[in-house]
Parts: sequence; C-alpha cells; structure tokens
Amino acid sequence: MTFELAVPTEIVFGPGVLSQIGKRAAAFGQRAFLVTGSGSLARRGVVARVESMLGDHGVASKRWPVQGEPDTETVDHAVGQARAASCDLVIGLGGGSALDTAKAVACLLANGGACLDYLEVVGRGQPIEKPSLPFIAVPSTGGTGSETTRNAVLSHRPSRTKASLRSPHMMARLALVDPELSLSVPPAVTAATGLDALTQLIEPYTSRRAQPLVDALALDALRRAAPALPRAFEAPNDLAARSEMMLASLVSGMALAHAGLGAAHGFSGPLGGSFPVPHGFACAAVLPYVMETNLRVATETGAIDTVRRYTDVAQALGGEGAKDGVERMRSLCKQMGVPGLATFGMTGSDVPDIAARSRLTSSMKANPVDLSDRDLEEILVRAL
Repeated sequence: MTFELAVPTEIVFGPGVLSQIGKRAAAFGQRAFLVTGSGSLARRGVVARVESMLGDHGVASKRWPVQGEPDTETVDHAVGQARAASCDLVIGLGGGSALDTAKAVACLLANGGACLDYLEVVGRGQPIEKPSLPFIAVPSTGGTGSETTRNAVLSHRPSRTKASLRSPHMMARLALVDPELSLSVPPAVTAATGLDALTQLIEPYTSRRAQPLVDALALDALRRAAPALPRAFEAPNDLAARSEMMLASLVSGMALAHAGLGAAHGFSGPLGGSFPVPHGFACAAVLPYVMETNLRVATETGAIDTVRRYTDVAQALGGEGAKDGVERMRSLCKQMGVPGLATFGMTGSDVPDIAARSRLTSSMKANPVDLSDRDLEEILVRAL
C-alpha cells in the first residue's frame, strides 16, 4: 500500500476566523494582490473589511475583482498587474473562480512565463519547478474545495477547453475557512457549489486511485453534507448547515487532490469550455447517470470493490443498497433545480464531440471502471 497526503501548511476553520487575516498575511509579505469574486462580498463590506485588517498590520493591497470563471488571458493580465505593483503575497477571497485565479497568479509570479507554458492538455505542459509566491485562500462558498487543492482550473477560450495548472508547489500556505462568509449565498449558487462538493466526495471515494486516508475523510464529509446541503439551500442563513458544507468542501478538495475524480468531472471540462454551464451544474447534470452506468459496468464485470464503495456512498447519503445512492442523488438534483444540459445550448449533435474530448481528461482516467464510447454518449444524451 502506497499513498501520500499533502495539505496547506495550515488550515484554520471556524466562524469568525476571518478576523485573523491581517496578522496572518503580515507573516508572508507586505504587498498583497487581493483577488476577489464578482461583487457579493464587496457589497456586503467584506472586501473593504479585509483591506482594512491588512492595512492595520502593515500590508498594502491591490484589489483584483474576477468576473466569471477564470481564463488564461485574464490570468496572464492579472500576473502583469501584480508584478507591476511589486506584490509579494497573493490572497484569494471568494468562490472557486477567485481562488483558482489567485492560485495561478501566485504560481506564475514565481515561475515566470504565461499560462499556456504550463497548462495541461491544450498548453505546453512544462513542469512548474518553483514554489508559488505565498498564497492565502479564503473561500466564501461551500463547494469547490480550491483552498486545499494543488491545481487551478482555467478556460482556454480558443480551444473551448478547461484545463489545469497543476503542481504540489501550488498549495496554499494558509487556508482560512470562515463559514460566516457563505451566509446569504443565493440558492442557485448554493446548489451549484454544494453539488460540486458532493461530486468531489463521491468520485474520489469510488476512484481507482482511492486510498485509506481519503476514504475516511470523504465518507465522514459526505454524511455531513447530505443533510446539510438541502438545509443551506432552503435557509441561506443557517450557520450550522453552512459550516457543514464549508467543511465538506474543504475535505472534497483534499480528496480529489489525492485520489482523483471520475467521469462526471471528465465531462465537466469540455462542457464548461463549450457552453455557459456553471461547473457545479455540469457535474450534477451528469452525476446520477455516471453513477448508474459505473454501477452497471462494475456489476457486469465483477468489480466487487466498486459495488461495495457505491453501497457505502448510498448509506452515507441516507440509503441502503448501491442503487439507492443513484436515486438519492437524482432526487437531490431535482430538489435543487439542476437544469438539463440542453438549457445551456447543448444538442444531440454535440454529444460525440463532448464525449470524445471528455475521454482525454485526467479525471476520466481515474473513473473506477472503463466506459465505452457508447456509455459516454448515452450519459450525455440522458443529461440533456
């Protein structure tokens, strides 16, 4: 048995821990490049508060708001701005887009070059050899787990593809996880990010790269998230539910970083690169069909351990047999109003191309069973 577990140097979790940001940041640098989300935290006064706390501890900051999911061109531009401001520290404050942007900027500031020099699949894939500038991750949604991952997912618009910058050097020095930041997140965002977290717990647990430490963390987080997500969706200010989802998100990032993902995430990259579908909804739209297909193939091929793992997932979701897990996820997606892929402009004629591109992704390689081209296309057709 061989495995590894790499996490940020420090994780600080709990309501109110944002108050530590000034003192913590001062230990890493004096000029922070502060990457924020699209506006909700600014409207709530959180960004101004962070800037004030940084200033109180002698840390100057340059704010960089991110609009939508990050792409290579935007990140390259941000790197130029951070370098011009002589920033020696990067802080990501917001959802997965802000955190992934900040993570990529910190990496490129230290390593030089542009995104495409290091990007997987559509870039040159050069190794990232130097540790990133100090990076502090402050998530505001319970979903992506980017605060504990070692990659940044970026869109490459010319090829209509999402791919990653990836290296152990990209881990955050500090993850400051305050569930209060996720209060009042709108239901649609709660659904998209929360279902992403559930997917990132289910797929690593059932992955062909599964390992014991991840197994224990993922199952515990899944048991917490299954009842908490509907509560957070219905009652945005339920701090207990938000706390459980922030914890589930944090664990999901650790899980995917060490055990990989699966076909649902394999589909999500090409889907997100080709259509305006939020990442969490791309995963959720296909997840029940991926689970059902994986379970069928595992049963037909005698992959007993995979069937057992899907049974564990079902029980963590509140069911019993393996098929209950599929139905539980199908029901949860319906409850959260997950739209079909056709809502975002996908048609049957797009299926072969998306399936073919999905097969090439790193996530697909970790899927617990081998899926045929027909399997992949049928999943997409059912998710329309």
